[in-house]
Amino acid sequence: MTGPTALRRRLGALRLAPDGEPRPEAPLGRGPLAAHVLAKVIDAAAWGGCRVPPRVAHALATIGGTAEWALRPQMRRALALNLAHAIDRAPDDPVTAMLARREIVNEAHRSADLLWALGRPDEMLRTTPVEGVEHAQRAAAEGRGLILAGIHVGGWEVATAVPRAVLPVPTSVIVADDWLAWAIAHMRATAGLRVVYRTEPAIRVARLLRSGEALLVLGDDGWGADPRGYEVRFLDGRAVLPAGIVSLSRLTGSPIVCFFVLPEGPRRWRVLIDPAVAPPGRREGPGGEQRVLQELADRWSEVIRAYPEHWAARYRIRWVQPGEPGS
Repeated sequence: MTGPTALRRRLGALRLAPDGEPRPEAPLGRGPLAAHVLAKVIDAAAWGGCRVPPRVAHALATIGGTAEWALRPQMRRALALNLAHAIDRAPDDPVTAMLARREIVNEAHRSADLLWALGRPDEMLRTTPVEGVEHAQRAAAEGRGLILAGIHVGGWEVATAVPRAVLPVPTSVIVADDWLAWAIAHMRATAGLRVVYRTEPAIRVARLLRSGEALLVLGDDGWGADPRGYEVRFLDGRAVLPAGIVSLSRLTGSPIVCFFVLPEGPRRWRVLIDPAVAPPGRREGPGGEQRVLQELADRWSEVIRAYPEHWAARYRIRWVQPGEPGS
């Protein structure tokens, strides 16, 4: 009976997400079982990908990225709409179209380097300089928690092993609750990152910060049908950006530290960590949150303008037209 019982348990476990819970609402073919299969594929890809010479890996990625650019016109249009604001041109300008193509190819390059980083994390850490690490360490030492705020520039996934290597506190990351996130959860755990799904109660995130831990989140893209936000200056115009980071910072008293994982070449990356931004005062309310979000948006705009071809802005941003009410 032991054999069949153990087999049933193993089969049952394959129907659960990494948190041990089922996901009956997952789309067909994208549930926990599919995620387990995908995890094996990713493991194999990382094993092989980190053994391919960098120039060969990037040459293959260029071919794949160019094919994706050619086959996905809707994605091209969504990307061009946002990238246009980074270079102060129209979305249908030929320069914007060229920039969108470069970004899609660069995203393929990032994927190739991600396989290398997953397969050889020690090599990634050894070859990746981290500038400004003292800012994050100083903020963590205050004991009020630490919000590591990234944006979709460069490749934060490539540097998932960095927080454990440089921070004196545990780090959790907020991720989507879908089969792609479930498939890579074991690799994030190996890199030292704990996972918090977007669907989990916000109180869990607040408790992590109040216990002095670090939280990694991407701040330029909200989730949900209509995330709460504030109108701020952003790139060449005004946009309603998600308020999640600044609201969490105000409620927990945790400082915000912006970080960027920037490309230097094939399998060459640089992590830049900014000085901490103080949280809004508890009594400041929405006005304080908007003030801090503007400070973050100014810094994000500066980095995006410097690296527009590495801004993976395929998501919807609510750009505010002149005369239109914002938030």
